[in-house]
Amino acid sequence: MSFLERVLPSLYQSAEEPESWTSALDQIKQEMQVASVVVQKLKLCHNRLSQEWVVRDSVSTEMAESHDCLVNNDENPRLNVGSVPMSDSAVIQDDGNCHDPEFRALQQRLHMLGLGRPIILGVKYSQGSSLCMLLHRYSDDARDFSEEHVNFLHRLTPHLKQTVSLSEKLGQFQTQADVLTQSMEQLNSAMLFLDRTGEIRWANTRGREVLQRSPHLSMSGSKLRCSSSKAQRQLVELLEHVSSPSHSGERFVTTLGSQWDNPLQILALPIYATGASSGSSQSASPCIALYVTEQDTAQSLSAVEIVKLFGLTPAEARLAIALYYGASPNDYAVQQGIAVGTARIQLKNIFAKLGINRQPELVRVIGSSIAATIPTRLNQDFSKSILQRSA
Repeated sequence: MSFLERVLPSLYQSAEEPESWTSALDQIKQEMQVASVVVQKLKLCHNRLSQEWVVRDSVSTEMAESHDCLVNNDENPRLNVGSVPMSDSAVIQDDGNCHDPEFRALQQRLHMLGLGRPIILGVKYSQGSSLCMLLHRYSDDARDFSEEHVNFLHRLTPHLKQTVSLSEKLGQFQTQADVLTQSMEQLNSAMLFLDRTGEIRWANTRGREVLQRSPHLSMSGSKLRCSSSKAQRQLVELLEHVSSPSHSGERFVTTLGSQWDNPLQILALPIYATGASSGSSQSASPCIALYVTEQDTAQSLSAVEIVKLFGLTPAEARLAIALYYGASPNDYAVQQGIAVGTARIQLKNIFAKLGINRQPELVRVIGSSIAATIPTRLNQDFSKSILQRSA
């Protein structure tokens, strides 16, 4: 097995596990008997190449601060356009142009780090950017790099480019997943993603909280389990219906538990993966999205958001939220220690600002607002302190 074949598993593993870059570069360092191996992504900007990211072998990583101070900075003449090849790929051996004062100063700084003769693999990566693998001999090693070394770098070129491309794509996917996760953490309901057997693939924080406290639904290992055999059969039938191709796109709802025991309301939807081959997405088993709410768990509206959405005063927002949750103007007045007449004046002002005439309309308007659909879980203490002030 050639060295290239031995190093490729570590190299490609770096796409998924960035820490594996160090291991791959250490193998190259040992095989080529050099002091340092560094990979950079460079971007062309105003006739200069600037570094976007860098990975190093283990020793160079330990000395990164010194390397960045002495060599890897704007004073490096290699970053001038033309110093690093921007062709599809090239391997160059820098002979150390002693007549150029900038390169002579660079050689001196490299010598301070124990680094000597370099060989550079330059790869055009995308429009205006390139990849560079820089290898340096030890400062006391005057040997030239062999033709075998040059051929190895040429053979490595497509794999290096592919590894970086995969790494960037996986990073983008992870960023998208993180953004989606944070977004779903703010949803009103608990959210679970399952396969058709009931195995949980993902749950938001509220979903995990529901599974921990609900008497009706819990997690056994990685699967959903109901507290009673009747509810378990109900759940199994729900998952079978949702995952059936004949019910594709339908919404399914059910309730687990008795009305007097904080039942769970469940909405189930099939989610099919996109990007598969034509016609295959509907034949594959879907992921099942479960939205779960607890009947006795009230969601907290942000009064500050009600103020901003409807142009109400803080006092009017307090009253609107109380009415939304079922209180009457009289109940609210007693709770807040204000006159009933004051509460009714505030209600009249709310009606005028919202263009409505009845309390059921107020409940509808508040309930359909973004504040009720995605209630904030942040800054509740701040919200309360603001709304305790007199209007």
